[in-house]
Amino acid sequence: MLKGRNLQIFSILFILIILSGCKNPFKTRKSPPPKGQVGTWSTPSKPEIVLENLMHSYNEKIIENFNLCLSDTFVFSAPEDSIEAANINQDYLFADWNQNTEKRVTANIFNIFKQYPDSIDFSLYLNFETISKGEQTDSTEVLFIDYKLSIWRFKPKQDTIEATGTSTFHLKETGLNWWSIYFWEDRPKSSGGYNWADFKAEYRY
Repeated sequence: MLKGRNLQIFSILFILIILSGCKNPFKTRKSPPPKGQVGTWSTPSKPEIVLENLMHSYNEKIIENFNLCLSDTFVFSAPEDSIEAANINQDYLFADWNQNTEKRVTANIFNIFKQYPDSIDFSLYLNFETISKGEQTDSTEVLFIDYKLSIWRFKPKQDTIEATGTSTFHLKETGLNWWSIYFWEDRPKSSGGYNWADFKAEYRY
C-alpha cells in the first residue's frame, strides 16, 4: 500500500517537473511578419491599399514591397511615350514591358538613388483625394489616379524635375484578401510632357 502511494506521489512530481520546463501551451503565439513586408506596408485587402503600398515602397525605396504590388501577368504601357519613342527609333524603350522588366527597372532606380543620396533623391505623391474608379467586378477593379514625382538633383548644381500625369491601374484579387496590379497605363499631364514612364525608361538597361 505504501509502495503504491509512493509511486503515485513520484508520478505527480515527475509530471510537475516536465511541465515546469515547458512553455505555456495555452499562450498565444505571435506569427513572424512575412518576408519582404518591412517599412510601411498594409495587407492589400482592397485595391486602394495596393496603391498606398506602391507609393510607400517607392518613397522608402524597398524593392521587395514594390514587387508585392505586381501580379505575375503584369504589363506596363505608355501609349503616348511609345509613339514618341518610335518616331525617334527608340521604340525599344517601352516595348515588351512585363513584370520582369518592371522589377528590373525599379530595382535600378532604387539602387542608384540609394547609392548616391547626397546627389539625387525623389518623392512620389499619389493624389488619393481625386482618385476615381472605372469598370469593376467582384475580383477586378480599375483606378485612375493623378501623381507628381519630384526628382531632386543636388550636384553639380541643385535642380528639380517634376514628372506629372495620370496612371490607370487595373487590379485583380489574386488571393484571399490580396489584390495586385496586372496592367498599368501611364499618360502625361499634358501632351509631350515629362511623366512617370519617361522617368522609368531612363533606367531600362
